[in-house]
Parts: sequence; C-alpha cells; structure tokens
Amino acid sequence: MGAMKSSSVRRAHPEEAGPVAALAARTFPLACPPTLAGEHVADFIATHLSEAEFDRHLADPAHRVFLVDGADGPVGYALVLHGPHDEGPQALRGAPSAYLSKLYVDPDHHGGAVARALLDAVRADAAGLPVWLGVNADNARAKRFYAKSGFVVAGVREFTVGGTTFVDDVLVLGAATGA
Repeated sequence: MGAMKSSSVRRAHPEEAGPVAALAARTFPLACPPTLAGEHVADFIATHLSEAEFDRHLADPAHRVFLVDGADGPVGYALVLHGPHDEGPQALRGAPSAYLSKLYVDPDHHGGAVARALLDAVRADAAGLPVWLGVNADNARAKRFYAKSGFVVAGVREFTVGGTTFVDDVLVLGAATGA
C-alpha cells in the first residue's frame, strides 16, 4: 500500500465500531513489548478494544474517535477522552483535559501522513485543553514521534496487560507538564 500523500481525518460514525475495532486489533500488538505473551495481548484486545467498547466510545459525547480512511477501510485511528481525569499528569488531575488514549496506524501506512493528520485533528479538537497520553517507556518509535510533535515527559504511570505491569511515560503537549 505505501504511505499516503495526504490524509483526511474525520469523526467515526456510530455504525463504524466494527471496522475501528478490527483496526485496533491489528495495530495494538505493534505497541506491545515483545516479552508480552500473545494470549495477554488477545485478552486485552477482546476486553478493551472490542466492537462493544467502540460502540460505547462512539455513543459518549465526551469521547472522540477519529479515522483516516484507506482504500479498504480505516488505516489509522485516534481515541480521545475529554473531561477531568483521575490519572495523568499531577497538575491536570481533576481538571478538563484531552486524554489521547489511542493513536494507531496500520503498519502499511507508517512513516506517512496518517499519524500526523490524526494528531493535528486531536489538537484542533482539544480547543485549548491540555492534551496528554501514556506511551510504553520502551516504545522508542512512538516516543520519537510524540517528541517531534511537541510532547514532553510529565511523569510515569503503570499500565497492566495480562497481569504484567509496564511503565508508561506520561507525555503532555506543550508547557502544561505538571511534572
């Protein structure tokens, strides 16, 4: 397929939970540490990235699912949860913010415009709210992308998959680090 020259981002429609879940199932394993057992990855996908979960996100007015379409369906998505959050950077806890829960791109479209377009849509949608996320501390590719995009480390958190706890770096866009 290769990289796309330009990427148009749109909000997912309620009836698209299935295709988004399928993309999530294809892309989530790419961000997992290689030491994580496959059955734990599969269980996480079934529990947290199912069609029912995306139905729930698509029905929640505080949640956004952004898509970039390819020839055969979505090739990238971002899930953003607006509102006050109990986790994340200390300075943002309990305050309105945009939590970038997921931003994944099909591997055939890595290195192109898809991830950048999704992140630009997230920034525009945040409308001045602080944007933050968690990324596995060992995911060098994602950390490089976010650093080039203006995110800075604001702390760490634990993220558990299949009984294994990993360390995530918590990143914040711009100066609202609250480290």
